[in-house]
Amino acid sequence: MPPQSRPPSHLDIIGVQNSTRAPVLFLHGLFVGAWVFDDIRPLVALRGHPAAALSFRGHPPLAPSNELGTFSIADYCDDAADAARVLNRPIVIGHSLGGLVALMLASRGLVRAAVLVSPAPPRGISVMSPAILTRMVSYLAALLFSRPFLPSDAHLDALVLNRVAVDGRPALRARFVADSGRAAREAALGVIKVPAPSIRVPMLVIGAEHDHFIPLSVANRVARKYSVPLHVARGHGHFLFAEPGWQHEAAVILDWIDGLPEEIRCASVDDDAAPSPTNSPTG
Repeated sequence: MPPQSRPPSHLDIIGVQNSTRAPVLFLHGLFVGAWVFDDIRPLVALRGHPAAALSFRGHPPLAPSNELGTFSIADYCDDAADAARVLNRPIVIGHSLGGLVALMLASRGLVRAAVLVSPAPPRGISVMSPAILTRMVSYLAALLFSRPFLPSDAHLDALVLNRVAVDGRPALRARFVADSGRAAREAALGVIKVPAPSIRVPMLVIGAEHDHFIPLSVANRVARKYSVPLHVARGHGHFLFAEPGWQHEAAVILDWIDGLPEEIRCASVDDDAAPSPTNSPTG
C-alpha cells in the first residue's frame, strides 16, 4: 500500500511588495486557528515583513478531521516546519501551544528568531495549577484516550478569556473548536524536551500578569531556562491579542524584532524572493 499523505495545514500570507525583511510566521494554540492573529498581522506587514499565519491540520479554515483527537504536538510541529521551510527561515511568533512549537522550530534551526507568547512549557516546567487541575477532571477521558474535546464556555471564560471584554466573549467562543486530547495531554505532562543549548537564535518570552491558563510563573521559568528576556504584559490574560490594550503589547514585540541585527530581521541577498499573498494548504 502507498504511504498515507499527511493531513494538510493551511498557510495564509499577507505579502509586502519589494520587501527586504524576513517573513514573520504566527503559530496558534489549542482550540483556535490562524484567525487569532487577524488584527496583528497587518501591523507586521506595515513594518515591512510579510506576515504569515499557519492553521495546524484539522483547524479552521480547514475542515475538522476524524483523526483530530490523535494529533500530537510533533504533528503540529511538522506542519510548522513545512511552513518555515516555505518561508525560508522566518521569524516566528507562537502563542500558547504555538509557543512551544515555535521553541521546537528554534531548536532545529528552522527560524531566525522566536517570540513565545504565554508559551506551553517544555519538559521540566509544569503548567499545572489549581485552576487547571480542578477543571481537568471534566476532560480526563478525552485526554487519556486521545479524543477531541472543547472546554465549556465557563472554563474558557475562567482560564482563557478572563481579560477579554465580557461582551466580546460570546463571539470568540463561537469560533473555538475541538482540539486534540493527545496534544493537550502531552502539553499538560510536559513530554517535549528542548535542551537549552539547542537554542542558538534570539528569543523573547512574553508572559501575562493575569494568565490563568499558562501562568506568568511558567513564562518566567521558560525565560530563565533559556537565558532570554521576559516581558510581562501587565493587566493581560491568556488571550492577549483580543484583549483591550493588545496594541501596546504588539508594539513591544514589533519593536523587539526591529531591534534584531540586520542579518536576522532582513532577508539576505541569497534568500528566495519574498512570499506572495496566498491562502493555500501545505503538507
